[in-house]
Amino acid sequence: MNRASSPTETGIGARLRHIRKAQGLTLEQLAKRSGLDKSFLSRLEREAAAASVASLLKVCAALGIQPGVLFEAPKTRLVRKDEAVAAHFGGVGVQDHILSRGLDGEVMVLRTEIAPGGHGGEEPYRFPANTDFITVLKGQLTVWVAEEEYRLGPGDSLTFSGRDPHTWRNPGPTPTVVIWVLCPAP
Repeated sequence: MNRASSPTETGIGARLRHIRKAQGLTLEQLAKRSGLDKSFLSRLEREAAAASVASLLKVCAALGIQPGVLFEAPKTRLVRKDEAVAAHFGGVGVQDHILSRGLDGEVMVLRTEIAPGGHGGEEPYRFPANTDFITVLKGQLTVWVAEEEYRLGPGDSLTFSGRDPHTWRNPGPTPTVVIWVLCPAP
């Protein structure tokens, strides 16, 4: 993939299939480990279905991998706007771009664009990061962390443990743009 000319979305389905096969697992075995439907996993591997954040985390846990393994990290610390790696960590109406990743995986920074009504999934999820930090650049975001609701607007920030069950939604009529910082990087 040529990252210098355009931000190309990573093929997480193909990467999941490669990791599953390298571990000698069948789709049926992965379905049992993850608690997800075999046909859904097949569609996910073929890029014919999108995973919620919670579903993607279940698959990664079942494979014994961190979600960050599924995405290429930039080779340098400088990431120009048009060179940010597009990724999809799950959710509906969401486009993630990996802006930076520490050389040793100690931090991951994402710019996420969320369409009106876009969300991280109906089911709260836990992310394998000790600390999540989010700041809203544009729009509105409602975040639920361990049964607490936070309404964020431009310039607002929230820090919490990624290990606490959480999810989020753009409640507004316009797109929302946020920056996520995950430490250590998953």
